[in-house]
Amino acid sequence: MPRVLLSAYACEPGRGSEPGVGWSWATELSRLGHQVTVITRAANRRAIEQEASRFSQNISFLYYDLPPWIQHWRSCPGGKALYYVLWQWFVVQRVRQIFPSLPFDVVHHVTYVSARYPSFMAALGIPFWFGPVSGGEVVPPLLRAGFSAGQKRREWLRDISNFLVALDPLMRRTFRQAERILVTRDTLGLVPGRWRHKGTVHLAIGLSEQDSTATNCQAKRSAHGFRVLYAGRLLEWKGVDIALHVIADVKQSYPGIRFTIVGDGPAKGKLTALSRELGLETVVTWVGWLPQRAVVEHYACADVLLFPSLRDSGGMVVLESLAYGVPVLCTDLGGPGIMVNPTCGRSIATAGRNPEQLTCDLSSALLEIVTVPNMLESLSYGAKVRAREFNFQDLVRSVYPAPSKTASQPETEFCSGTNAARFIRSSREAAAFVLAAGVSPRSSRNKDEPRSGDTKLGQSLPSARQMVPDP
Repeated sequence: MPRVLLSAYACEPGRGSEPGVGWSWATELSRLGHQVTVITRAANRRAIEQEASRFSQNISFLYYDLPPWIQHWRSCPGGKALYYVLWQWFVVQRVRQIFPSLPFDVVHHVTYVSARYPSFMAALGIPFWFGPVSGGEVVPPLLRAGFSAGQKRREWLRDISNFLVALDPLMRRTFRQAERILVTRDTLGLVPGRWRHKGTVHLAIGLSEQDSTATNCQAKRSAHGFRVLYAGRLLEWKGVDIALHVIADVKQSYPGIRFTIVGDGPAKGKLTALSRELGLETVVTWVGWLPQRAVVEHYACADVLLFPSLRDSGGMVVLESLAYGVPVLCTDLGGPGIMVNPTCGRSIATAGRNPEQLTCDLSSALLEIVTVPNMLESLSYGAKVRAREFNFQDLVRSVYPAPSKTASQPETEFCSGTNAARFIRSSREAAAFVLAAGVSPRSSRNKDEPRSGDTKLGQSLPSARQMVPDP
């Protein structure tokens, strides 16, 4: 088994999003028998060590943060992005101090899950893997019509930021120095054409061993009404306004429908006003933010997850819902469009559709699930079956296949060697660029394959170059 140095800036147990991804990579690699050393922020130490009793002997953690006076920059505009890039640079020096002989076969960057932020881990002079990273997901232009002026501006800036990835000297170095580049389906096009052959397409998420046990749980169906759930942040691009219009449409034919919204965010005020305008005061329940462990109680009581997000690269709530036997109604965009197929829900096509047309299509699909006999039961069964196809260990195995143990190819030859001097020189130049020019703040939020929804986790595209033209 290869000895892995895992670079996971965000890594915490019991968390979703970026911290959950880092934690899953660390623990699942360990469960599969790999020798794992995780380098992460010192701020994550308390949460990680509370889980220390569950660690096996083949996993260890190193903690590092920049001095407190630099950490204060995080509260300034653009400070988080600058701090993150500086952390990436200086943590390389810290690893060199602790491990002069570098007893690793590969260094693997897993968080942040963003193709717009560089990593300098290649400077260690050992094989460097980057990803899975995301960020290439884009809201279709027609579906931006319902956005506020501020959100339209943010989407426009995001488009420009994605365009500049191929020109960013730090990202170009990252792609050039990486031995492997792992990306989501829509992010492959951000990799410059000359290095795109290194890329393979993966989802950035998967169900942990604990999450997978939910497939054995029985949903608590209600004899009164039909319960629809949304779980996630309340952001304009999450499509919750479209979801409210869908509920209002279905309510006309099925008055017993109920909609629970779990989450919080800057769009809540606008959404609560829309709910009142649509006459949904007695239909919608606003739960607010809940820790991940508490959200599962709502999965267990829901009939359908309505998740019309317009550019989610992952969508962990989708996988968690499927694991609990909750069918999912979503768009064909991003990760949800890959995970959901006709056996476990409905993935609605968005090409050429405006918000009104998408609302109509989602309403028809939801009404079908509500009214067609036995459809809910069939989709619920299919949801649990589908969830088993997205186990995080399968993602890890697709990236770290078990090496064949032959005399001519021992395990220590799992990755080929690289030129350390070239990497060190290139990264010093990159760091000088960062310190001299600063770093532009770029959103990386949210952390594949053809949109049929039938592709399994970890499979690569058969013809990546045909999919995205070289820039």
